[in-house]
Amino acid sequence: MVRLAFAVPFVVIALASAAPAVTAATVNASSVARVAGVPWDRADAAWVGDLYPPLGTVLVRLIPGGSFGLGIAGALVAGLLLQQLLEVMVHRRFRWWTILVFLTAVAGNPLFAYTATGNFEAFLSIALFGVGTVNMVRFITGRNTKAGFESGILFMLSALADASGLILVVVVAVTAPLLVVARRGQAGARSSNVLIVLFPTIAVFLSVMFLQLVFLDDPFAVFRSVVHYDPARWAIVPYLFTTADGLLLVAPVASGAALALLARRPGSILIGVFVFAALIFGFIGGLVATNSAGNVYLVMSMMAIAILPAARTVRTSAWITAVGGFQIVIAWASAGNRPATLEWMGAIARSIGWS
Repeated sequence: MVRLAFAVPFVVIALASAAPAVTAATVNASSVARVAGVPWDRADAAWVGDLYPPLGTVLVRLIPGGSFGLGIAGALVAGLLLQQLLEVMVHRRFRWWTILVFLTAVAGNPLFAYTATGNFEAFLSIALFGVGTVNMVRFITGRNTKAGFESGILFMLSALADASGLILVVVVAVTAPLLVVARRGQAGARSSNVLIVLFPTIAVFLSVMFLQLVFLDDPFAVFRSVVHYDPARWAIVPYLFTTADGLLLVAPVASGAALALLARRPGSILIGVFVFAALIFGFIGGLVATNSAGNVYLVMSMMAIAILPAARTVRTSAWITAVGGFQIVIAWASAGNRPATLEWMGAIARSIGWS
């Protein structure tokens, strides 16, 4: 019931987005067009590369209703994700006002709604990554073996749901060692824990690469359909630090750093920096769609919830809640500066007669 309650608002938004003029402004329309061009009567090694990302491609193929159907599916995924984030905050005994602010920071903004109902593959990948990160933290800091295996499977599915998932798995490889505290007599704790959470992903991709090496003499053929390096996209780097819109992209990193200091986990600052850098490189490499909006913000917000421990004092909790409130401002300001979300919101308003 909690999951359904969280999903209902986004189902309503998906219903309001049913007009063709609205769906045309989303990434889902591009996904449907791409999958329509996949030759489904083949089953050879080259076809495996054309299918990537296989989980996202197959779901887009099977979910009826085109872009509208994907919007409804994304709304249901949103309900599952928000319930998982609520669960982890309750388990860590966050105060109720902190929970309310952080859930609002994650989901109470156009960035989340646009991604959930308009970019199904990327949102599914981000959701799987977010829940996987929660389980990874349980495994590494709480020695929960079951959570460790679950996180490995979720990271694998994230990499198979969307091309941007490849970048998120790289983030896991870099950040997981920062969460491990090796104790005396536990040599190799960092490497063994990282291997556990990454093994399913590594196994899947090495298997496919070996298959394509044998039959195509090209182990990287699986990536050629999704990696589209464009040197012109390097222009985003100075853009991040010289424009207001760029600073809004960087702001979640600063917010995450503040949370890390308040929680007395300064090492987590590096995690936020790595996440941000990986997503920017993913954009330059073509793994993140140009009309995506909010990917950086959503990933950073979920990483903060996954890693943040409960505050020990009311004063610290109040400061953490204040930073969460600042993230709400960041999200709305960012949505107002993203052409993709502005076009999407404008199309919805016109479809329901508000403008």
